Amino acid sequence: MNFKKILIPALCAANAIFAATVYQNQVGFVTNGLKQLVVIDGAGKTVSLKDSGGKVVFSSTVPEAQSWVPAGTDGSLVDFSEIKTAGTYKIFIGDEEVGHPVVISNNALEAVAKGALKFFYFQRASTALDEKYAGKYARDAGHPDTSVKYHASTGHDASLGETFKAPKGWYDAGDYGKYIVNSGISTYTLLQLYQQNKAYFDTLNLNIPESGNKIPDILDEIRWNLDWMLAMQDEDGGVFHKLTTLKFAGMVMPSQTNAQRYAIGKGIEATWNFAAVMALAADIYSAFDSKFASTCAKAADKAHQWAIPHAAEKYTQPKDVSTGSYTGAGLWPLRIWANAELYRISQNKNYMEDMHYLPINSSKASLQSWSNSSMLWAFTTATSPKAFEKADVDTAKAMIFRFADEYVKSLENNGFGVPMVRSDFYWGSNGGAANKGMILIHAYILSKDEKYLNAAIGIADYILGRNPLDLSYLTGYGVNQVMNPHHRPSQADEIEAPVPGMVAGGPNASATDCAKSYVDGDAVAKSYYDNSCSYSTNEVAINWNAPFAYLVGSIQAILATGKVYDTSNGKSSASYELTAIPSSKAKFSPVKAGSRLIVKDNSVLLERTAPDGTKRYFNLRGKKLR
Repeated sequence: MNFKKILIPALCAANAIFAATVYQNQVGFVTNGLKQLVVIDGAGKTVSLKDSGGKVVFSSTVPEAQSWVPAGTDGSLVDFSEIKTAGTYKIFIGDEEVGHPVVISNNALEAVAKGALKFFYFQRASTALDEKYAGKYARDAGHPDTSVKYHASTGHDASLGETFKAPKGWYDAGDYGKYIVNSGISTYTLLQLYQQNKAYFDTLNLNIPESGNKIPDILDEIRWNLDWMLAMQDEDGGVFHKLTTLKFAGMVMPSQTNAQRYAIGKGIEATWNFAAVMALAADIYSAFDSKFASTCAKAADKAHQWAIPHAAEKYTQPKDVSTGSYTGAGLWPLRIWANAELYRISQNKNYMEDMHYLPINSSKASLQSWSNSSMLWAFTTATSPKAFEKADVDTAKAMIFRFADEYVKSLENNGFGVPMVRSDFYWGSNGGAANKGMILIHAYILSKDEKYLNAAIGIADYILGRNPLDLSYLTGYGVNQVMNPHHRPSQADEIEAPVPGMVAGGPNASATDCAKSYVDGDAVAKSYYDNSCSYSTNEVAINWNAPFAYLVGSIQAILATGKVYDTSNGKSSASYELTAIPSSKAKFSPVKAGSRLIVKDNSVLLERTAPDGTKRYFNLRGKKLR
């Protein structure tokens, strides 16, 4: 293993932390957007910003400090949004210069949005990265995946030694595996980013091999992964869970690994996930490649046909496999999400009936992740009012606002202006923060209320440096940036700086690896170790980068164009005739027939209809109301 990046940068960052009196977004602020910084131990003093000529353009008294529990310290939040002139400014507390240069421009977040998206190019499997597009991070091709074996867990006879082709796709994280369930939510998130900001991303150049064709670069990049996902569908419609070696590779470049790769498992989690993503892809790509879009739609329907009679076939990690398991994804949210996406592109009522057929366990509705996709259903349904029944649209909106309002409320008396609480600092906390931002952006789209957009900006600022570590968690961007991510290419390429555009996992109050001694129970937002040995705080992953790209990409697009996604156009742009096997043919017996979430008395309730037609209502914790 190469130890070139382990300790020195981390110590430098620590020195910067102790010297800092101001925490801020270290990359930049969009001219007409919210601009805030945090001052420590400065209450009552004068804070000012000066332009390049030394002229004071902003001055204010630092307000009383307020607590933000995760930081373990009090901070004073200073709002300088009144500065509307692009430029670079310096911060002063009294006569002392503090913090980092403040950059304000119309496109302040465009570079980080492009960087976060370009990360997916750097994660491409089965291809060399050319210097023209990858710069000094050019590398040889690895994992062609043109001779993938079937593991016995797929249901195929492994003793026959048969192989199939499944090239392309993105490496999942710091390792070289490719996993459908994590790939699915990442792909969906990026598709939503494009769908809601088409005018902006139609012309955004990411400098990838496909740049310059007639398809937006973001869709070209997504297509690289969709092609792999399509190859992971078995002939019967079921989808293989993952494509990996039996064990993780060492800290080497992709071209240096030659262990046999396998398709492992075939289960309901991957299949529902696949169906949902392919249905959305069928809609979006219909404007650019109708043949490919039709392929996606048919694959989604075929997956649905397999899923209905195989509803209980969960993936189980084989004993001889030690790569990421991705087990335990909620089946209820996956199924309603997939049926919603399929219904949206076909208007086939069998999908709607299957979506309503399920008993809705509202306790499973939570922040979106690879293991819980309930909010993905809400995003699709709420922003497609012409495609769904009003009761479903209202329910989806209520779910979004339920969480968004909770996040906004957490900003009251919050010294850092970050809508995160103590319990948010788990493995991949930065991904969780970005996913909160995705909910807030949807709330803004649906309401046009700036409090939601501003709360989302606060999360972007947090990841880019407005945190108690004075650290930009995005590699390659910011004054103090992560330097030692748990990422095999970055550790093995003999280049000092890591691959740019990667979001580190972030503080983890439950870290058990080499970051364990950095866990701070009194300041969980500091429970982080910038060291490649810490997979629990410093690994990177596509499902953390995708919501961050969605967050900063949406903020930049909205503020730069002044346009917000028009949900009245949320209906699919294409219509497909699909088979849609109704769930009744699978001979299921629903646990609670007639159960669904509804909006009643301005609250989200669970409505259960008894066989005699009597309706009863429960709150989201299951308490009977009437």
